[in-house]
Amino acid sequence: MNSERIHFLLKQYTANNIARNDYDELMSYISLSSSDTTLHELMEDEWDKLNEEYSFDDIQQRALYQKITTDPRFALSTKPEEKPVFNLKKWMSVAAGTIMLVGLGLFLNHRIKKESQQPAVVYHEKIVPFGKKIQIGLPDGTQVWVNSGSKLKYPSSFTGSKRELYLEGEAYFDVAHDATRPFIIHTGKLLTRVLGTAFNIKAYATNEMSVTVARGKVSVGLQNKFLGVLTPNQCLSYNAVNGSAKKYKVDASKLRWMNGDLIFNDTDIEGAAKIIERWYDVKVAFANTRISTRRFTASFLQHENIDQVMNVLSELSAFKYKREGKEITIQQIKN
Repeated sequence: MNSERIHFLLKQYTANNIARNDYDELMSYISLSSSDTTLHELMEDEWDKLNEEYSFDDIQQRALYQKITTDPRFALSTKPEEKPVFNLKKWMSVAAGTIMLVGLGLFLNHRIKKESQQPAVVYHEKIVPFGKKIQIGLPDGTQVWVNSGSKLKYPSSFTGSKRELYLEGEAYFDVAHDATRPFIIHTGKLLTRVLGTAFNIKAYATNEMSVTVARGKVSVGLQNKFLGVLTPNQCLSYNAVNGSAKKYKVDASKLRWMNGDLIFNDTDIEGAAKIIERWYDVKVAFANTRISTRRFTASFLQHENIDQVMNVLSELSAFKYKREGKEITIQQIKN
């Protein structure tokens, strides 16, 4: 059986979508493996192919291993009882799934032990204050633009089978392509996986997180749940409170904050105030909360200052404001 056929059968099996004749073919092949080494090599090769597509992280691998090893079929198969004679065909029909469990369980145990023996990773941490933005070049050639009020944690070098880092806030990634090592960004509960692409992640200390793709393809999910695959000009937003996710079309060319441009697209005043606080390092308060729900669309270039921005917003949303140094108070609705 060639490797493409094995890969196809394993994908069908793991998707729980395998036909009976294909199932029998796969189990027959595995049962005839000459040794555990052969079985292990098969599982390792196919796991790498599947992992390239789905990018299972350490936690997911350990959870899967735990699930497999606590399965009664795994326990029975690792402690076989001596029986005088048995029928191979009958055994295959009853215990075929056990072979898969044992093989995958052995492999995951080997993989977890191997990765736990890796030297401790040394991380760098960049904290970007309000009013600032920075660009960082990562060890693999990836370029990252980190927005104000954000924190990025990344390793001094990428070793092992994947490239992982952690983000709080907002950043735009132009990821260096590496088909052998997926690029994984942790933002709270959200996991974003790519091989090489350009995309934006926004995950400040609120309940809403979003991922927007400018180029390539991005997979988004939680530790135990797949949320979706994004292609250029698509965005996925996730609500951490109710667990809802929504995918929709956007114009990724409007991702211009990296160039210093401030863009508001159908934004309410309350949301805009939080962006302005981070962008200009100011504090915005509301004397009249009725104004906070008004929505507007506007864009400002890099050279435009806080007064120019507030003057435009006050005209668009019909409110008055007072500014004293870094304190801005939105006072009342204009008549």
